[in-house]
Amino acid sequence: MTPPPQPPTPPHRSTPHPATRHPLHDVRLPGPTLVLVDDSDALALDALRGIEDVPGIEPRVVALSSIDGPLKGWGSVLVVAADRARLRRMASAVPLLGQCKVVACWLTDTPTPWVLVPRPEWPRLVHLAAREAGDRGVLTVARFASGARAQLVAMEMARQAAGPGDTAHGGLVVSYAGRAAAPGLDARSVLLPDVAGAGDAERDVPPDVVVARRGGAVAEHHVIDRAPTVVTDPGPEPVDERVFNPVGFRKDWDHPVVELDRITRGPVTEGVVAAARAFQGVCLTAQTPTADLLALAMAGVPLVTEDVLDLAPPLAAALAADVDLDDPLRREEHSLAVRRAAFDHHSTLAWRSALAARSGTRHVGLPPVSALLATKRPQMLDFALRQVARQRGAEVELVLAAHGFEPERDAVRRALGDRPHQVLSFDGDTFFGDVLTAAARAASSEVLLKIDDDDWYAPDAVHDLLMARRFSGADVVGMPSEFVYLHHDDLTVRRNHPSELFARFVAGGTLLLDRGLLRSLGDFRRVRKFVDAQLLAGVEAAGGRIYRTHGLGYVLRRTGEGHTWVRDDAEFRRPDIVASEWEGFQPSLVLEVDPLDRPVPGGTVGTNGGG
Repeated sequence: MTPPPQPPTPPHRSTPHPATRHPLHDVRLPGPTLVLVDDSDALALDALRGIEDVPGIEPRVVALSSIDGPLKGWGSVLVVAADRARLRRMASAVPLLGQCKVVACWLTDTPTPWVLVPRPEWPRLVHLAAREAGDRGVLTVARFASGARAQLVAMEMARQAAGPGDTAHGGLVVSYAGRAAAPGLDARSVLLPDVAGAGDAERDVPPDVVVARRGGAVAEHHVIDRAPTVVTDPGPEPVDERVFNPVGFRKDWDHPVVELDRITRGPVTEGVVAAARAFQGVCLTAQTPTADLLALAMAGVPLVTEDVLDLAPPLAAALAADVDLDDPLRREEHSLAVRRAAFDHHSTLAWRSALAARSGTRHVGLPPVSALLATKRPQMLDFALRQVARQRGAEVELVLAAHGFEPERDAVRRALGDRPHQVLSFDGDTFFGDVLTAAARAASSEVLLKIDDDDWYAPDAVHDLLMARRFSGADVVGMPSEFVYLHHDDLTVRRNHPSELFARFVAGGTLLLDRGLLRSLGDFRRVRKFVDAQLLAGVEAAGGRIYRTHGLGYVLRRTGEGHTWVRDDAEFRRPDIVASEWEGFQPSLVLEVDPLDRPVPGGTVGTNGGG
């Protein structure tokens, strides 16, 4: 589509005029100060102009690519990067730095300050600051009572910059030869001048894979009984999904489609993504760098593109689809299709999984999930089983907890096919919380998902919850009950629930959490109803983080009676909470409803043991 006339946009940030104060003018870093920067990070290098005039700093700017050994003897260390993604990529290249009393991080094109949590083995902290750096990014400064090992503090800053969550390498040890590390945190990855060093017999932790600019012979290593696999064609660099992700996606917009060069004339950073949220979409040209396209795609920014190359076919197809961006629902569906394809094929998780497959190494990608289904309604069982059987993009085990009846186990097996499952039976007077607890304890997976028997789930629902768990780092992930089908009125309601944000509440039929967290909360509480509310309250009281992802993959069914969540159906149609209404059953296109699962208006569904 041809973009409409463009609204005024903020000018691209440039180096402050010499008459203005430098963003670091009041940081008071004791000199001499070692300033570490990636020489491929043009925005960070640009921001450093004039730093030599800042009083007291006595800077020595060192590019990481020029370092070939330890750098010690500094009053302070300052790490400079454009944003968190670039900081995390730098981590493995930070050398031994000795001890100093001040370690700081300046992210020049990041919009929001972040706070460092000190580690217990560090010296006593006397001052910690996290603030804006004038009009140029954000600063985090840690001051210690005695000398701290600056390399470890800088690496911890890179680790914590994206917040709590998974920072493990998943079992795949990667080294890099003749090139920088790939995006995504890999703080202990070894950088080598050539591939031969990967087979060094003195290396206690040899790599499984060496990603290199050029090949060469590598000796077999006695620790892994083979030579590390050399990969010279890893494909496009991955996107750091812990930084570039849909958190903050907007369902509305302030301005029409904009060309990317109206937002920035430099690379896509966190700041650029934040600015792009205000637009209906962003128009890219054939000259747009692949890295910029992938960062925007992973962030869920609606994109208008010309022919794109060097992308996984599913992502290219999602980008090429004809989309009416004037329709908010179709716009969000497009965003979801693009971000899902980008995650599946161009995230750091996907990139490492592909390397592991080439080397024959075990790698933990998206973990398997045990779906816990507690039901008192035998008449809803076939429907519920179809919702589980249709899941794709995730390994899903079903733990069926029949509450007050004995299911036909052969019928369950036929409905689920090869999908693993367990069938449990309980007396009808057993506490609902106890039924779910027993199901959780029987589950074989470390990640648990509570589902309901009468709600609709998209084929990618479990995958998308796991995707959100990965990029958000949250303790609990769920979807909003944004789409509701009112059975007796034969009406579909879309409520104006915000999504892609950290929140206090998610739909009980979409609760995804780790088994360890559930155990720490004492399992599901022994209650007859409101089991979801008890769980979320316990997570919040424990300081856990709850993330609400998109609501397109889930439709809540309301029959007007028989729900443990007691609420009059009229409450779902309050003008202040309704975004749209449709006659009949009108799910989002991404739900891909089986014709067998379309509701019969006005029929009786029965009494729910959950929902």
